[in-house]
Amino acid sequence: MIDRYINNKINAIWNDQNKFDTWKLIQEKYVETLEQLKIAKGGVAKKIQEAEVLKEEVYKQEEITNHDLASFVDILQNKVGEGSNWVHYGLTSSDIVDTANSLLIIQSIEVAQELIHDLLKELKLKAIDEKDTKIIGRTHGVYAEETFLGNIFGNWYLEIKRSLVRVERAKDSIAFGKLSGPVGNHTVVTEEMEELTLEKLGLKAEIFASQIVNRDRYAEVFTSLSILASTYERISTNLRSYQRSEISEMYEPFKDGQKGSSAMPHKKNPIGSERITGLARIMRGYTLSGLENMVLWNERDISNSSVERIALPDCFNLICFMTSELTSIISDLVINYEQIKVNLNNAKSKSMSQQMLSHLVTEGFNREEAYKAIQEESFKNLSPNEIKTHLEKHFSIEFPDFDTHDSQNISKESFEDKLT
Repeated sequence: MIDRYINNKINAIWNDQNKFDTWKLIQEKYVETLEQLKIAKGGVAKKIQEAEVLKEEVYKQEEITNHDLASFVDILQNKVGEGSNWVHYGLTSSDIVDTANSLLIIQSIEVAQELIHDLLKELKLKAIDEKDTKIIGRTHGVYAEETFLGNIFGNWYLEIKRSLVRVERAKDSIAFGKLSGPVGNHTVVTEEMEELTLEKLGLKAEIFASQIVNRDRYAEVFTSLSILASTYERISTNLRSYQRSEISEMYEPFKDGQKGSSAMPHKKNPIGSERITGLARIMRGYTLSGLENMVLWNERDISNSSVERIALPDCFNLICFMTSELTSIISDLVINYEQIKVNLNNAKSKSMSQQMLSHLVTEGFNREEAYKAIQEESFKNLSPNEIKTHLEKHFSIEFPDFDTHDSQNISKESFEDKLT
């Protein structure tokens, strides 16, 4: 991941040194279990805990072995000395790598969860503050009917909240390890040894394991993150639309000294929202790779490995960056209330068409005739009053005042209840 999009906490989790330290933790807890069951002599787990395996040492050994986990085991055994035969006893590489990945993914999800909660807090505040702010609604990018800005923010809030549930569900799905040896058949490592060790790590055992933790669990993580990223893109795309010159209802914050263009001083571009839009595309690309990683030969192959070395840290860096970026945008969002009123007034001739139609129907006019008449008048370049006057003359009827309520007519408490 390039520096621009790195989250320091995520970067620390997926740093090679932390990965090797996590491998060592699993070896330690496994040998601790062997000692607990009187299989290995005491004191070896303590020696593993105290040993320091540096990433540079693993890199150097890997030049010989061409196998990072085997290199790690070689170095760890050398540092443990007496009793080192119990290091990696009965295990295969995937036992360590996949169990460690589960721990690292869980830690990463927890970092993302904290940021998502911050975003939800900002959106909830905006929804409540703008509960009664009328704004023209749009469908297909075209004037529709009036709605409330609080409803729009509330809609975004609840969609992100649903994604948070998916992410939490994926966290439960990935909380599985595997310490059952080659092809998962428990030749040396018993189910008791596996379960006791994984329990110490806060994980459950993969039942009927192959040689790996099944990649549908990983795919669920990738998918839940991409759904969230796609929600961010939906919000960002709409914010970009609201910032268009001809709409001008909302703007991203613009810092002192910031420049929107190297050539045009007047420019205020929605670069944050555009950045989120682009990064969401990358996230979905990694999801496809995650789904393809489910398809492995027999008990395993390592076609998934190269993908995951890149995709896992990248996805968590990206989702954390996107979450922080969107939180900043929402927190300092500039709302142009005057332009919202101007657009509401300009849309009046369009936004009242359904109410005009319904009124004519209730007065006994043919619905199709009324629809056609309103449509023809609406397509003309007329003011709201001109349209109303023409239709009243056409139908020999006087329309009532169709203005919507100035508020949602619900209490702040009731509105907050809807957000929960």
